[in-house]
Amino acid sequence: MVLTYTSVMAILMCLACLSAAAAAPRRLYVATDGNDAWSGRLSAANSQHSDGPFATLERARDEIRAQKKAGRLDSGAVVEVRAGAYYLNKPFKLTAEDSGAPAAPVVYRAARKGKATLVGGKIVKGFKPYQGAIMQLDLKPLGLAEKPLTQLFFNGERMTLARWPNRDPNDIHGGEWAYIAAAREPESKRSFQYSGDRPNRWAHPEDARVSIWPNYNWWQTIIGIEKIDRETSTITLAGDLGYSLQRGRRYFYQNIFEELDAPGEWFFDKRSGALYFWPPSPIDKGAVIVPTLDSVVEIEGAAHVSVRGFAIQCCNANAVTVSGGSDCLVAANTVRNTGGWGIVISGGANNGAVGNDIYATGQGGISLAGGDRKTLTPGGNYADNNHIHHFANIYPTYNTGVAINGVGNRVSHNLIHDAPHIGIILSGNENVIEYNELHHLCFEGADNGGYYMGRDWTQRGNLLRYNKFHDIYGYGLADEPDAEGVCHYDSPLWAWAVYLDDCSSGTTIYGNVIYRVPLCGVMVGGGRDNLVENNIFVECIPAYHIDARWDAYPWGYMHELLDAMNYRQPPYSERYPELLTMGDDPRTPANNKFLRNVVSYRRDDIAGLGSTRPSEGAAILYDLSPFDPDTCIFDHNTIYHFGAPIRVQASFYKQEGGGRLAWDEWRSRGFDKNSIIADPLFVDPERDDYQLRPESPAFKQGFKRIPMQKIGLYRSSLRASWPAPPDDRKSGTDITRQTVKVPPPGK
Repeated sequence: MVLTYTSVMAILMCLACLSAAAAAPRRLYVATDGNDAWSGRLSAANSQHSDGPFATLERARDEIRAQKKAGRLDSGAVVEVRAGAYYLNKPFKLTAEDSGAPAAPVVYRAARKGKATLVGGKIVKGFKPYQGAIMQLDLKPLGLAEKPLTQLFFNGERMTLARWPNRDPNDIHGGEWAYIAAAREPESKRSFQYSGDRPNRWAHPEDARVSIWPNYNWWQTIIGIEKIDRETSTITLAGDLGYSLQRGRRYFYQNIFEELDAPGEWFFDKRSGALYFWPPSPIDKGAVIVPTLDSVVEIEGAAHVSVRGFAIQCCNANAVTVSGGSDCLVAANTVRNTGGWGIVISGGANNGAVGNDIYATGQGGISLAGGDRKTLTPGGNYADNNHIHHFANIYPTYNTGVAINGVGNRVSHNLIHDAPHIGIILSGNENVIEYNELHHLCFEGADNGGYYMGRDWTQRGNLLRYNKFHDIYGYGLADEPDAEGVCHYDSPLWAWAVYLDDCSSGTTIYGNVIYRVPLCGVMVGGGRDNLVENNIFVECIPAYHIDARWDAYPWGYMHELLDAMNYRQPPYSERYPELLTMGDDPRTPANNKFLRNVVSYRRDDIAGLGSTRPSEGAAILYDLSPFDPDTCIFDHNTIYHFGAPIRVQASFYKQEGGGRLAWDEWRSRGFDKNSIIADPLFVDPERDDYQLRPESPAFKQGFKRIPMQKIGLYRSSLRASWPAPPDDRKSGTDITRQTVKVPPPGK
């Protein structure tokens, strides 16, 4: 047989097609109208046929396991899940046997982003009128009355557990509140006295729980009640708190049937098994969902597996967990309505959360941990291009947009905003936080910041670069009640963009843009060896703060952490030789550097941001109280105060002198010798464009251009949504002063 050129080409094309087909991943399908007895290999279910998609993810997973054992999964697999709601009876679990390979991953994905919903709860129906607008449903016949019910969702929104005082949805600070009338005993951590007689109305006060900020503005908790003494207006809590209770501190009661008095509130009676609910709109026009699972997706010890494009919602704890394994990806999902975190990645290597939208969580957004601190082995886990907002709905403090722990992990290009407390919290070494935008944080707490870490000399080598921080104010009790019980809850209050708390050391803060953080840009709380370089500060007073820790600080604990890392031996002695030269007084805030930064501030107090209340220490460039003048360096900065005097508040560690220094006096002491006072020439400051014009004098100081166009979210096939909604809030809208009068006990 003679082969022509045309026939040869046709054969080659057929062979190429066959080769491509052989290399294609195995495809399976899941649909709400599927059947686990079918093959799962057809793209659509049809009632006229006897084959089609599977009905469950578990069936698709088990089919992949079978194909893998049979040696027919060399090219990996894709499970495509059609639109619809999938109410899970148990978490969808993947383990090591479900792993793919580098060139043959296993992918579980929604056919259309956000249209396949994995729900860790059940719709409950059959409500009957109870009293007024309150509806009632017996959960016992539904098998849902045996476990505590801590969350309820209606029309995709979290409802409010019956509480007093009622929640004010217009109060960004989480109110309304009751206030501690008095501590029952000095330094009491368990009992306090209340004003009024509200608890007299409750048939079962032992069911009530207290959401409370007991003392400082940085910590909240929820705790039960052991007993109420109505004669003395005293509440005894179910256990000791971490801090002593203080007059004027805020709290509210929840989980009380008699306080179900507003639309959106609910109560579950564990005695009768009845659920009571005041729907905010007609109940027959929406779905009431009760969470039944702790988590929705669990990946444990797997490799090269991804979960993409789902809406994942309604669970008691963390929606998605990835533990151990490697190269797993949780991407382009919308995660919401959780009791805990949105996504938790713990251990393993090179596991990531990418492009997810996460909001309405009971705790934080993404928890990311990996690497080994003893050996400084990097984990390589990452959180990239996620939009995380309106989180920490139940437990507001230290439940952050991203929590990063360990060594060698990365948090990048995330947009984090509208939250009660911290944006990013870190514990570990040599992690990179870059290209993130964080704003409108710390709504309910103070002594916190956009970024936070603290209390360990050995957590070094972390890099914050090319991030944007703005509109971070803080909130809390500003003064103790006076003799008449009057006190104030203020915002701004004790909030900073970057907070290196409690001796955090060895951090590099480079190329960040920080604006409208009115009380401080970068706060170094007693730490050493921190570099703040090439940043832009606008309307941050001060731009930079250093202090030393107090005598009562737990220095023994700090030394225990130091010794635990064997810092005199490799790898610490080689990677961080400065630990070996801290000298006889390691508490000295030494070797901190502030170099080649741009600082611009027009205002003299926070009145310029919409408040009539002046700020303490207004219009200072630095607040150094105290710092080590022999080792800390300030130089090559560009400072602009629109012609007004520039002042530095300075005191010297274990040295005499200091005070509020004029700029020339500060320079005469050897600081900022090469710094200049000049307009930095921003491109368009009225629109918050703080890029520098080419002729900016800062460039002659060694300032390097910041790649601002790369900061924040970016368009990608692995984004859950695009673009992010615009933020049209006016600056200064978070500034408030609330005057509170705390009545005496029982009044």
